Amino acid sequence: MKKFIAIVTVCMIALSAFSASVFAAEAGEEIIAALPYEEGAGMSPSIWLNRYDADGNCYGSDYVIFNTKYEFTGVGFPVIYAGKSSDGRDSDVKFELFRFDTDAEKTAAGEPVFSEERHFDGDVNNVTVPFTEAAPAGQYMLKVSQTTPLGDRDPAANPYSVLPTCDLKFSDTKLEFGANGKFAFFVMCKTAEHTADFYVNLGGQSDDVDIQPEKTLIARDGNNAHEIIELGIVTPVIPDGQVLYSIVISDSPTWNNTNGDSDVEVNVYKWKDDYDESVDGTPVFYAELTDHADNSNLTIRFGTALRYGNRYLIVITQSNSGKVGYWQGVEERPDGWEFYELASEIEYNPAMKTSFALVGDLGPEPTEPPTPEPTEVPPTEEPTEAPTEAPATQAPATSAATDAPKATDAPASTAQGGGSEPKASGNNVLPIVIIAICAVVVIASVIAIILAKKKKK
Repeated sequence: MKKFIAIVTVCMIALSAFSASVFAAEAGEEIIAALPYEEGAGMSPSIWLNRYDADGNCYGSDYVIFNTKYEFTGVGFPVIYAGKSSDGRDSDVKFELFRFDTDAEKTAAGEPVFSEERHFDGDVNNVTVPFTEAAPAGQYMLKVSQTTPLGDRDPAANPYSVLPTCDLKFSDTKLEFGANGKFAFFVMCKTAEHTADFYVNLGGQSDDVDIQPEKTLIARDGNNAHEIIELGIVTPVIPDGQVLYSIVISDSPTWNNTNGDSDVEVNVYKWKDDYDESVDGTPVFYAELTDHADNSNLTIRFGTALRYGNRYLIVITQSNSGKVGYWQGVEERPDGWEFYELASEIEYNPAMKTSFALVGDLGPEPTEPPTPEPTEVPPTEEPTEAPTEAPATQAPATSAATDAPKATDAPASTAQGGGSEPKASGNNVLPIVIIAICAVVVIASVIAIILAKKKKK
């Protein structure tokens, strides 16, 4: 009897230990992750994937292209925001990993090396997508798409899924994102030693221009949006050995315009301490951005055109009938920056980000041709008959962007807790029940042994 009880006790202790290990793995096993953002970075819901065509099909997606030095076992996200089934706004999201081929369009047309679809019913933290087998080192494209159609739902209460954004540690030389914006993600590694130098330069990137990570210059403050008619942005003096590589109008709204005509033109001039005098000069940079998507980042990349030692006036002008705007930012204005609308200085700040690049010495700067002096026209003989008075013309009226973007039920921003890497999550009820049963059996066994000893006496 005593031996039997001892055997049962040992088995129960072993089973209990096994269950405890399963519980630990499910409840708090650390994920070895190569983070492209700082630990503890605050996340905000910015990359909305609920974009629908005229037939109610969802086509919303975003992607990131990255190059790895080591093999990896999966990908993940610090948080994915999603609607709830209680109000019919829950959604399905597809994760696809492709081997990169030439460009994003050609890559997406190929076969993914891994694909998985998940259903989201509300916000989920630390979403991990482990692969069936490790992916070898190389260049990849991770694409995230919402697949839930609109169906017969009210478009104002459609299913949604949203990716988080935050400032990243790496620039365009290592991470290339789709037009919707730069979302926060991580890659799961086999060993912790691989996390420090996991991401390497993308193929074809030059080492001559060291692009710095994009950083928030002015954070968004509330839901006050302004339509861009002619937005002027004056930079401070560009530091020695650097260029202003890009600016980003954060989450630029189009007031739900989806007809593809939200376009802007960008002209950049050297700043001459006066708006009108500056725009009379020769542009040092020109670009046209077309088909801007609602509430996505409006990113303008200048390359090496905006050089050290100068201040510049960046003029963004609406060039079509579709609206494009910016969200009002916090009141504190960074040193050296100025903002104008229709040539008049404004006191509020647009929410925006910037990226600089280290370039060293670019050599002599191209000189702007001098403005020719006006020549005096010789006087002409006055007409004998007085000209008829021309009808008075009225200046075109400009109105402030009073239309606010259509309200959406935005998910609450989630601040990442500091000090720990992403954790795996799971169902922890079963291991607790097993441990409790084992504990009861062990106690009963001990009592049985004591009673057996007393009976012998």
